[in-house]
Amino acid sequence: MIASQKIGKSFMGALNYNMKKMNHPDAELRAEILAGNFSSLNIRQINAEVEALRQLRPNLTRYVYHTSLNFPEKELPALTNEKLKSIAEDYLQAMGYTNNQYLIFRHHDAGHPHLHLLVNRISFDGSVVSDSNNYKKSEAILRKLEYQYNLIPVEQSSFRAVEKINGVSIEKSNGISVERGNTVSVERNNSVSQRAPKKNEIEMALRTGKPSDKMVLQAKLNQIIRKDNLSITDLINQGERQGIHFLFNQASTGRVTGITYFHNDFKIKGQALGNRFKWAELIKNINYEQTRDSEAISRANGRTRERYGLSQYPSADERNDGGGNYAATALPDAGKLDEFGQNHAEHHEDAGRDITADESNGDNSSKAGSGLETDTEHTAVVSDSAADLHDISIQISDDQDDALKRRKRRGR
Repeated sequence: MIASQKIGKSFMGALNYNMKKMNHPDAELRAEILAGNFSSLNIRQINAEVEALRQLRPNLTRYVYHTSLNFPEKELPALTNEKLKSIAEDYLQAMGYTNNQYLIFRHHDAGHPHLHLLVNRISFDGSVVSDSNNYKKSEAILRKLEYQYNLIPVEQSSFRAVEKINGVSIEKSNGISVERGNTVSVERNNSVSQRAPKKNEIEMALRTGKPSDKMVLQAKLNQIIRKDNLSITDLINQGERQGIHFLFNQASTGRVTGITYFHNDFKIKGQALGNRFKWAELIKNINYEQTRDSEAISRANGRTRERYGLSQYPSADERNDGGGNYAATALPDAGKLDEFGQNHAEHHEDAGRDITADESNGDNSSKAGSGLETDTEHTAVVSDSAADLHDISIQISDDQDDALKRRKRRGR
């Protein structure tokens, strides 16, 4: 389960966004309301109740908590409305929204099941639910909910759910439910991390049901490097049997300072694949000795260069680059591969950044869980009708891609 969180300024704008989904022309794709605690579903009444609470905190501009909870497509058969409602309410309560106005929507217009949670951060008593450490808090809650509801866990998380039996932590396996009397807690996962998938990777995986090249490579390498007493020769041989080829950044002295992985037409540096796959971390878990293994590494480099048409005599710049840019002139579709590797090698400065505080400008999603469905602030148009939300037709400004807007302004 992945959460995409936003702290916004317009409750009615976010409501209209969800209403637009409820008015989808295809009945099978229309969103539906699963729960809420407003006195009425009339738009004007909701607006009046929200504004009444805003008077308790007139200086708070970013008072809206709008997040989506996203599930893999394969979970769909088990995700009834009742189960999703329970998951969403447990999530909100754990995030601290225990005395707040809220609405829970289920959307049906994407390739994966997902919910939208719309909440007023201003509580009924006038207090405000803090957004400090929102990302870390949400990740821990998601892992616990995955455990309790037997959902497919997100393995790239910094947290894991464990069941405690007589004070001893037992990791969940095989989807076994929590036994009566035992407790579940969330602990930080201290293992060296791998790069979490980016927004476009997640979207593609959920849309097609197929993992990205990076996910496949990570999974294959994890199966190899978790084995006991693994030597560098074992790593190379087992990797090549699974279609993984290695290019070590090896000096003339035999010293290795980096590693690049090739899998089919995909190429990526160890650092970009994740800390556990970079050379400095890799050699902590395998049996490696520089003098003994120098020849095996040189032969592996030769096979990789021959397979991908790389120069057998890389320049000094290429050696210093850790083997990262050899493909720029030699590999099929080299530009695409090189760009992909560089993108993944970028340092994700905001990977663990918390949701923007009240005084910040603009809305931001948490990096690791963002983007399965995002929206901009919408202009609210309140209807005079007394009908319920299901029967109201609301004018909503259409979303436009930022690039499209810029092209229109330039007259293209």
